[in-house]
Amino acid sequence: MLISGQTAFVDCTVAVEGPAVNRDSHELKFTWTAHPPSRPAPNMPRALHNRLHLALLAACGLAPAAAHAEPAPFMMRATLDGEPIEGQPLAWNSQQMLLLGRDGALHEFHPDDAKNAKKSAPGFVPYSISEVAGRLHFEFGRAFDISTSAHFVVVHPRGLGTPWAPRLESLFGTLANYMTVRGFRPTEPPTPLVAIVFRNADDYHRHAAAGGSPLPAGVVGHYDPISNRVFLFDASDGTGDWGANAATMIHEAVHQAAYNIGVHRRFAEQPRWAVEGLAMVFEARGVWAPGPSRQIADRLNYERLDYFRRTGDQRAADWLVRLVASDRSFEVDALNAYAEAWTLSFYLSETRQQDYSAYLARVASREAFTEYPAMERMTDFTAAFGSDFKLLAAQVQRFVEQLP
Repeated sequence: MLISGQTAFVDCTVAVEGPAVNRDSHELKFTWTAHPPSRPAPNMPRALHNRLHLALLAACGLAPAAAHAEPAPFMMRATLDGEPIEGQPLAWNSQQMLLLGRDGALHEFHPDDAKNAKKSAPGFVPYSISEVAGRLHFEFGRAFDISTSAHFVVVHPRGLGTPWAPRLESLFGTLANYMTVRGFRPTEPPTPLVAIVFRNADDYHRHAAAGGSPLPAGVVGHYDPISNRVFLFDASDGTGDWGANAATMIHEAVHQAAYNIGVHRRFAEQPRWAVEGLAMVFEARGVWAPGPSRQIADRLNYERLDYFRRTGDQRAADWLVRLVASDRSFEVDALNAYAEAWTLSFYLSETRQQDYSAYLARVASREAFTEYPAMERMTDFTAAFGSDFKLLAAQVQRFVEQLP
Protein backbone atom coordinates (compact mmCIF):
# COMPACT_ATOMS: atom_id res chain seq x y z
CA MET A 1 0.00 0.00 0.00
CA LEU A 2 1.14 3.55 -0.62
CA ILE A 3 1.23 6.14 2.09
CA SER A 4 1.36 9.75 1.10
CA GLY A 5 2.76 12.56 3.12
CA GLN A 6 5.66 12.82 5.50
CA THR A 7 8.00 10.20 6.80
CA ALA A 8 6.72 8.36 9.85
CA PHE A 9 9.11 7.52 12.65
CA VAL A 10 8.33 6.01 16.02
CA ASP A 11 7.96 8.28 19.02
CA CYS A 12 9.48 5.98 21.63
CA THR A 13 10.23 6.02 25.32
CA VAL A 14 13.27 3.76 25.15
CA ALA A 15 16.76 4.33 23.79
CA VAL A 16 15.85 3.24 20.27
CA GLU A 17 13.26 4.47 17.84
CA GLY A 18 10.50 1.90 18.05
CA PRO A 19 7.28 0.92 19.78
CA ALA A 20 7.06 2.65 23.13
CA VAL A 21 7.78 0.33 26.03
CA ASN A 22 6.40 0.67 29.54
CA ARG A 23 9.52 -0.14 31.57
CA ASP A 24 7.55 -1.68 34.40
CA SER A 25 5.03 -3.85 32.58
CA HIS A 26 6.91 -4.36 29.29
CA GLU A 27 3.72 -3.42 27.49
CA LEU A 28 4.22 -1.99 24.02
CA LYS A 29 2.27 0.99 22.81
CA PHE A 30 2.53 1.83 19.14
CA THR A 31 2.69 5.61 18.86
CA TRP A 32 3.92 7.60 15.90
CA THR A 33 5.03 11.12 15.06
CA ALA A 34 5.73 12.57 11.63
CA HIS A 35 9.05 14.15 10.70
CA PRO A 36 10.33 15.46 7.38
CA PRO A 37 11.83 12.72 5.23
CA SER A 38 15.60 12.52 5.54
CA ARG A 39 16.43 9.63 3.20
CA PRO A 40 14.81 7.36 0.59
CA ALA A 41 12.08 5.16 1.96
CA PRO A 42 12.69 1.49 2.59
CA ASN A 43 10.45 -0.68 0.48
CA MET A 44 8.17 -3.11 2.29
CA PRO A 45 7.64 -6.41 0.50
CA ARG A 46 4.05 -7.07 -0.53
CA ALA A 47 4.20 -9.76 -3.20
CA LEU A 48 7.10 -12.16 -3.10
CA HIS A 49 5.87 -15.07 -5.20
CA ASN A 50 6.53 -13.72 -8.69
CA ARG A 51 9.08 -16.31 -9.74
CA LEU A 52 8.93 -20.04 -10.26
CA HIS A 53 12.01 -21.01 -8.31
CA LEU A 54 12.67 -17.99 -6.11
CA ALA A 55 10.35 -15.20 -5.06
CA LEU A 56 12.66 -12.29 -4.56
CA LEU A 57 11.56 -9.24 -2.65
CA ALA A 58 9.48 -7.10 -4.96
CA ALA A 59 9.80 -3.36 -5.26
CA CYS A 60 6.26 -2.67 -4.15
CA GLY A 61 6.78 -0.72 -1.02
CA LEU A 62 5.52 2.16 0.98
CA ALA A 63 7.36 5.03 -0.71
CA PRO A 64 7.35 7.92 -0.18
CA ALA A 65 6.56 7.23 3.47
CA ALA A 66 9.68 5.82 5.08
CA ALA A 67 9.78 3.35 7.91
CA HIS A 68 12.05 2.60 10.79
CA ALA A 69 14.37 0.14 9.07
CA GLU A 70 16.66 -1.03 11.86
CA PRO A 71 15.52 -4.15 13.76
CA ALA A 72 14.26 -3.50 17.26
CA PRO A 73 16.69 -4.70 19.97
CA PHE A 74 14.03 -6.91 21.53
CA MET A 75 11.29 -9.42 20.79
CA MET A 76 7.61 -8.72 21.25
CA ARG A 77 4.65 -10.99 21.92
CA ALA A 78 1.12 -10.07 20.85
CA THR A 79 -2.21 -11.44 19.70
CA LEU A 80 -2.93 -11.08 15.98
CA ASP A 81 -6.31 -12.12 14.59
CA GLY A 82 -6.89 -14.12 17.75
CA GLU A 83 -3.61 -16.05 17.44
CA PRO A 84 -0.41 -15.53 19.45
CA ILE A 85 2.59 -14.17 17.59
CA GLU A 86 6.12 -13.55 18.81
CA GLY A 87 9.22 -12.23 17.12
CA GLN A 88 11.50 -9.29 16.40
CA PRO A 89 10.20 -6.14 14.69
CA LEU A 90 12.38 -5.59 11.61
CA ALA A 91 10.82 -2.48 10.10
CA TRP A 92 7.70 -0.47 10.70
CA ASN A 93 5.79 2.75 10.21
CA SER A 94 2.33 3.97 11.11
CA GLN A 95 0.62 1.62 8.65
CA GLN A 96 2.71 -1.53 8.58
CA MET A 97 4.98 -3.68 10.70
CA LEU A 98 7.29 -6.45 9.51
CA LEU A 99 8.04 -8.98 12.21
CA LEU A 100 10.54 -11.85 12.05
CA GLY A 101 8.85 -14.76 13.79
CA ARG A 102 10.77 -17.15 15.99
CA ASP A 103 10.30 -19.81 13.31
CA GLY A 104 11.92 -17.60 10.66
CA ALA A 105 8.70 -16.53 8.92
CA LEU A 106 8.09 -12.90 8.02
CA HIS A 107 4.80 -11.47 9.30
CA GLU A 108 3.25 -8.27 7.95
CA PHE A 109 0.41 -6.49 9.75
CA HIS A 110 -0.96 -3.11 10.80
CA PRO A 111 0.52 -2.10 14.18
CA ASP A 112 -2.95 -1.42 15.56
CA ASP A 113 -3.93 -5.04 14.87
CA ALA A 114 -1.37 -6.35 17.36
CA LYS A 115 -3.31 -6.65 20.62
CA ASN A 116 -1.83 -6.96 24.11
CA ALA A 117 1.66 -6.38 22.76
CA LYS A 118 4.43 -6.94 25.28
CA LYS A 119 8.19 -7.01 25.20
CA SER A 120 9.15 -10.68 25.64
CA ALA A 121 12.96 -10.81 25.39
CA PRO A 122 15.90 -8.40 25.03
CA GLY A 123 16.93 -9.92 21.68
CA PHE A 124 15.83 -12.37 19.02
CA VAL A 125 15.48 -15.93 20.32
CA PRO A 126 14.61 -18.51 17.64
CA TYR A 127 12.63 -21.65 18.29
CA SER A 128 14.76 -24.71 18.85
CA ILE A 129 14.76 -27.66 16.46
CA SER A 130 12.43 -29.56 18.79
CA GLU A 131 10.07 -26.59 19.15
CA VAL A 132 9.84 -26.16 15.38
CA ALA A 133 9.24 -29.90 14.98
CA GLY A 134 6.41 -29.78 17.50
CA ARG A 135 4.75 -26.84 15.80
CA LEU A 136 5.02 -28.50 12.39
CA HIS A 137 3.55 -31.72 13.75
CA PHE A 138 0.55 -29.72 14.97
CA GLU A 139 0.29 -27.90 11.61
CA PHE A 140 0.49 -30.94 9.31
CA GLY A 141 -1.02 -33.68 11.46
CA ARG A 142 -0.58 -37.42 11.64
CA ALA A 143 -0.34 -38.00 7.91
CA PHE A 144 3.20 -36.64 8.01
CA ASP A 145 6.41 -37.58 9.80
CA ILE A 146 9.04 -35.15 11.04
CA SER A 147 12.77 -35.71 10.51
CA THR A 148 15.50 -33.46 11.88
CA SER A 149 19.22 -32.80 11.53
CA ALA A 150 21.60 -30.17 12.88
CA HIS A 151 20.00 -27.35 10.85
CA PHE A 152 16.85 -28.83 9.28
CA VAL A 153 13.35 -29.85 10.22
CA VAL A 154 11.73 -31.81 7.37
CA VAL A 155 8.04 -32.63 7.07
CA HIS A 156 7.38 -35.61 4.81
CA PRO A 157 4.61 -38.16 4.24
CA ARG A 158 4.46 -40.88 6.84
CA GLY A 159 6.47 -43.90 5.79
CA LEU A 160 8.39 -42.12 3.03
CA GLY A 161 11.80 -43.74 3.18
CA THR A 162 13.91 -41.06 1.49
CA PRO A 163 16.35 -39.59 4.05
CA TRP A 164 15.53 -35.98 3.28
CA ALA A 165 17.05 -34.36 6.38
CA PRO A 166 20.53 -35.95 6.03
CA ARG A 167 20.69 -35.04 2.36
CA LEU A 168 19.66 -31.45 3.00
CA GLU A 169 22.21 -31.26 5.80
CA SER A 170 24.93 -32.62 3.52
CA LEU A 171 24.09 -30.05 0.84
CA PHE A 172 24.10 -27.29 3.45
CA GLY A 173 27.60 -28.28 4.52
CA THR A 174 28.81 -28.49 0.93
CA LEU A 175 27.55 -24.97 0.17
CA ALA A 176 29.12 -23.56 3.33
CA ASN A 177 32.45 -25.18 2.47
CA TYR A 178 32.21 -24.09 -1.17
CA MET A 179 31.86 -20.47 -0.09
CA THR A 180 34.48 -20.72 2.66
CA VAL A 181 37.26 -21.91 0.34
CA ARG A 182 36.43 -18.93 -1.89
CA GLY A 183 37.03 -16.48 0.93
CA PHE A 184 33.43 -16.03 2.06
CA ARG A 185 32.55 -16.27 5.74
CA PRO A 186 29.20 -18.03 6.15
CA THR A 187 27.11 -17.34 9.22
CA GLU A 188 24.86 -19.68 11.15
CA PRO A 189 21.18 -19.60 10.12
CA PRO A 190 19.13 -17.42 12.48
CA THR A 191 16.46 -20.13 12.81
CA PRO A 192 16.06 -23.83 12.00
CA LEU A 193 15.52 -24.43 8.28
CA VAL A 194 12.22 -26.04 7.28
CA ALA A 195 11.49 -28.20 4.25
CA ILE A 196 8.02 -29.52 3.39
CA VAL A 197 7.90 -32.61 1.16
CA PHE A 198 4.57 -33.75 -0.29
CA ARG A 199 3.79 -37.23 -1.57
CA ASN A 200 3.11 -36.16 -5.14
CA ALA A 201 2.66 -33.18 -7.46
CA ASP A 202 -1.09 -32.98 -6.85
CA ASP A 203 -0.64 -32.62 -3.09
CA TYR A 204 2.11 -30.04 -3.63
CA HIS A 205 0.01 -27.86 -5.93
CA ARG A 206 -3.11 -28.34 -3.79
CA HIS A 207 -1.29 -27.05 -0.70
CA ALA A 208 0.01 -23.99 -2.56
CA ALA A 209 -3.46 -23.14 -3.87
CA ALA A 210 -5.03 -23.58 -0.43
CA GLY A 211 -2.51 -21.10 0.95
CA GLY A 212 -3.54 -18.48 -1.59
CA SER A 213 -0.49 -18.85 -3.86
CA PRO A 214 -1.42 -21.21 -6.72
CA LEU A 215 1.55 -22.27 -8.82
CA PRO A 216 1.75 -22.69 -12.59
CA ALA A 217 1.64 -26.21 -13.94
CA GLY A 218 5.08 -27.71 -14.23
CA VAL A 219 6.54 -26.12 -11.12
CA VAL A 220 8.16 -28.92 -9.13
CA GLY A 221 9.46 -27.07 -6.09
CA HIS A 222 10.10 -23.63 -4.68
CA TYR A 223 11.68 -21.68 -1.87
CA ASP A 224 9.36 -19.17 -0.23
CA PRO A 225 11.23 -16.22 1.37
CA ILE A 226 8.16 -15.19 3.37
CA SER A 227 7.90 -18.44 5.34
CA ASN A 228 11.59 -19.27 4.79
CA ARG A 229 10.51 -22.78 3.82
CA VAL A 230 11.35 -25.02 0.89
CA PHE A 231 8.38 -26.86 -0.66
CA LEU A 232 8.94 -30.03 -2.71
CA PHE A 233 7.25 -33.28 -3.61
CA ASP A 234 8.59 -36.81 -3.88
CA ALA A 235 9.18 -37.37 -7.59
CA SER A 236 10.26 -40.97 -7.02
CA ASP A 237 6.70 -42.29 -6.52
CA GLY A 238 7.71 -43.42 -3.05
CA THR A 239 10.69 -45.49 -4.21
CA GLY A 240 13.22 -43.19 -2.58
CA ASP A 241 15.16 -42.83 -5.84
CA TRP A 242 17.45 -39.92 -5.08
CA GLY A 243 18.01 -39.07 -8.73
CA ALA A 244 14.32 -38.33 -9.24
CA ASN A 245 14.42 -35.57 -6.62
CA ALA A 246 18.00 -34.34 -6.71
CA ALA A 247 17.95 -31.48 -9.22
CA THR A 248 14.90 -29.69 -7.83
CA MET A 249 15.82 -30.24 -4.20
CA ILE A 250 19.36 -28.99 -4.74
CA HIS A 251 18.31 -25.84 -6.59
CA GLU A 252 15.70 -24.80 -4.03
CA ALA A 253 17.72 -25.90 -1.00
CA VAL A 254 20.68 -23.83 -2.20
CA HIS A 255 18.39 -20.81 -2.39
CA GLN A 256 17.23 -21.41 1.18
CA ALA A 257 20.70 -22.06 2.57
CA ALA A 258 22.31 -19.13 0.74
CA TYR A 259 19.70 -16.73 2.11
CA ASN A 260 20.27 -18.04 5.63
CA ILE A 261 24.06 -18.20 5.86
CA GLY A 262 24.68 -14.68 4.57
CA VAL A 263 25.54 -15.41 0.93
CA HIS A 264 22.39 -13.51 -0.05
CA ARG A 265 20.33 -11.19 2.13
CA ARG A 266 16.80 -12.42 2.48
CA PHE A 267 15.17 -9.03 3.03
CA ALA A 268 17.19 -7.00 0.53
CA GLU A 269 16.75 -7.14 -3.23
CA GLN A 270 19.52 -9.26 -4.75
CA PRO A 271 20.61 -9.57 -8.40
CA ARG A 272 18.67 -12.43 -9.88
CA TRP A 273 21.58 -13.55 -12.05
CA ALA A 274 23.68 -14.09 -8.91
CA VAL A 275 20.93 -15.87 -6.96
CA GLU A 276 19.90 -18.19 -9.78
CA GLY A 277 23.44 -18.58 -11.05
CA LEU A 278 24.74 -20.00 -7.78
CA ALA A 279 21.81 -22.41 -7.50
CA MET A 280 22.44 -23.66 -11.04
CA VAL A 281 26.16 -24.08 -10.37
CA PHE A 282 25.16 -26.50 -7.61
CA GLU A 283 22.98 -28.57 -9.93
CA ALA A 284 26.14 -30.28 -11.21
CA ARG A 285 26.98 -33.44 -9.28
CA GLY A 286 30.65 -32.51 -9.19
CA VAL A 287 29.68 -29.45 -7.13
CA TRP A 288 26.91 -30.65 -4.81
CA ALA A 289 28.32 -34.08 -3.97
CA PRO A 290 30.48 -34.25 -0.82
CA GLY A 291 34.11 -33.86 -1.77
CA PRO A 292 33.60 -31.84 -4.98
CA SER A 293 35.23 -33.27 -8.09
CA ARG A 294 38.56 -31.92 -9.28
CA GLN A 295 37.48 -32.57 -12.87
CA ILE A 296 35.89 -29.47 -14.36
CA ALA A 297 33.74 -31.67 -16.61
CA ASP A 298 31.97 -32.97 -13.49
CA ARG A 299 31.20 -29.43 -12.35
CA LEU A 300 29.47 -28.34 -15.54
CA ASN A 301 25.75 -27.72 -15.83
CA TYR A 302 25.53 -29.10 -19.35
CA GLU A 303 21.95 -27.99 -19.93
CA ARG A 304 22.84 -24.33 -19.35
CA LEU A 305 26.22 -24.58 -21.09
CA ASP A 306 24.70 -26.15 -24.19
CA TYR A 307 22.03 -23.47 -24.39
CA PHE A 308 24.59 -20.68 -24.00
CA ARG A 309 26.67 -22.17 -26.80
CA ARG A 310 23.73 -22.81 -29.13
CA THR A 311 22.42 -19.26 -28.83
CA GLY A 312 25.76 -17.51 -29.14
CA ASP A 313 25.05 -16.13 -32.61
CA GLN A 314 21.91 -14.38 -31.36
CA ARG A 315 23.46 -12.99 -28.17
CA ALA A 316 23.60 -9.19 -27.91
CA ALA A 317 27.05 -7.66 -27.60
CA ASP A 318 26.01 -5.96 -24.37
CA TRP A 319 24.41 -9.05 -22.79
CA LEU A 320 26.63 -8.80 -19.74
CA VAL A 321 25.62 -5.21 -19.00
CA ARG A 322 21.95 -6.09 -19.40
CA LEU A 323 22.24 -9.09 -17.10
CA VAL A 324 24.02 -7.13 -14.37
CA ALA A 325 22.03 -3.90 -14.56
CA SER A 326 18.56 -5.38 -14.05
CA ASP A 327 16.48 -8.55 -13.79
CA ARG A 328 14.55 -7.77 -16.97
CA SER A 329 16.44 -10.39 -18.99
CA PHE A 330 14.60 -13.07 -17.02
CA GLU A 331 11.27 -11.58 -18.06
CA VAL A 332 12.16 -11.12 -21.73
CA ASP A 333 13.86 -14.48 -22.40
CA ALA A 334 14.05 -16.66 -19.31
CA LEU A 335 15.90 -19.61 -20.86
CA ASN A 336 18.61 -17.37 -22.24
CA ALA A 337 18.88 -15.41 -18.99
CA TYR A 338 19.28 -18.59 -16.97
CA ALA A 339 22.01 -19.81 -19.32
CA GLU A 340 23.83 -16.49 -19.09
CA ALA A 341 23.45 -16.41 -15.31
CA TRP A 342 24.96 -19.88 -14.94
CA THR A 343 27.78 -19.12 -17.37
CA LEU A 344 28.78 -15.89 -15.64
CA SER A 345 28.46 -17.38 -12.15
CA PHE A 346 30.45 -20.49 -13.07
CA TYR A 347 33.19 -18.44 -14.73
CA LEU A 348 33.55 -16.12 -11.73
CA SER A 349 33.41 -18.91 -9.16
CA GLU A 350 36.06 -20.90 -11.05
CA THR A 351 38.49 -18.16 -12.13
CA ARG A 352 37.92 -15.19 -9.79
CA GLN A 353 36.94 -16.84 -6.56
CA GLN A 354 37.95 -14.08 -4.14
CA ASP A 355 36.36 -11.36 -6.26
CA TYR A 356 33.20 -13.44 -6.58
CA SER A 357 32.94 -13.85 -2.81
CA ALA A 358 33.65 -10.16 -2.24
CA TYR A 359 30.89 -9.25 -4.67
CA LEU A 360 28.33 -11.52 -3.01
CA ALA A 361 29.29 -10.15 0.40
CA ARG A 362 28.94 -6.57 -0.84
CA VAL A 363 25.49 -7.23 -2.29
CA ALA A 364 24.40 -9.13 0.83
CA SER A 365 25.31 -6.11 2.97
CA ARG A 366 22.68 -3.93 1.30
CA GLU A 367 20.08 -2.25 3.48
CA ALA A 368 16.96 -4.30 4.01
CA PHE A 369 13.69 -3.42 2.26
CA THR A 370 15.27 -1.13 -0.33
CA GLU A 371 15.14 -1.06 -4.10
CA TYR A 372 18.26 -1.96 -6.09
CA PRO A 373 18.42 0.41 -9.07
CA ALA A 374 20.59 -0.22 -12.10
CA MET A 375 23.23 2.34 -11.17
CA GLU A 376 23.84 0.71 -7.79
CA ARG A 377 23.92 -2.75 -9.35
CA MET A 378 26.56 -1.61 -11.82
CA THR A 379 28.60 0.10 -9.10
CA ASP A 380 28.66 -3.03 -6.95
CA PHE A 381 29.63 -5.22 -9.88
CA THR A 382 32.41 -2.97 -11.17
CA ALA A 383 33.84 -2.60 -7.66
CA ALA A 384 34.54 -6.34 -7.72
CA PHE A 385 35.22 -7.09 -11.38
CA GLY A 386 36.18 -3.82 -13.03
CA SER A 387 34.33 -1.60 -15.47
CA ASP A 388 35.51 -3.09 -18.78
CA PHE A 389 32.45 -5.18 -19.64
CA LYS A 390 33.64 -5.79 -23.19
CA LEU A 391 36.85 -7.36 -21.91
CA LEU A 392 35.02 -9.44 -19.31
CA ALA A 393 32.53 -10.71 -21.89
CA ALA A 394 35.42 -11.75 -24.12
CA GLN A 395 37.08 -13.56 -21.21
CA VAL A 396 33.85 -15.40 -20.44
CA GLN A 397 33.51 -16.41 -24.09
CA ARG A 398 37.07 -17.77 -24.25
CA PHE A 399 36.45 -19.70 -21.04
CA VAL A 400 33.31 -21.26 -22.51
CA GLU A 401 35.13 -22.23 -25.71
CA GLN A 402 37.77 -24.08 -23.67
CA LEU A 403 35.27 -26.10 -21.63
CA PRO A 404 34.84 -29.77 -22.57
